[in-house]
Amino acid sequence: MMRMRRTLGGPAAAAAIMSLIVAPAFAQRPAGHYAAGRAVYRKWCAPCHDPGITHPGTHALMTKYKGVKSGVLLEWTDLPASTVKYMVRHGILLMPPFRKTEITDQELDALARFLSRNTPGGR
Repeated sequence: MMRMRRTLGGPAAAAAIMSLIVAPAFAQRPAGHYAAGRAVYRKWCAPCHDPGITHPGTHALMTKYKGVKSGVLLEWTDLPASTVKYMVRHGILLMPPFRKTEITDQELDALARFLSRNTPGGR
């Protein structure tokens, strides 16, 4: 006689397991954690740094790094918040510096947090 073994399976089990794995990550970063920084990026940075060769900042970084590193800032994993803040306030080459009347210190903090989100210890 064959004994039937009871196992968890199906969509309900998968959802339960995923909630155990994913819930701590969402608990650490609320849904809107990067929203303010993303908004600053969209307004001030995206015209030059969004993906695509038609964006001058992305094109310049693609040319500089020649495939060794992505030209798309949103993909970087080594961009500390302090570097973002410095570059925004001081500019570099053709990138102009942004004054506090354009990007406030609070907005800059949010932008730096957003752009350094993929950088270990960069937040």
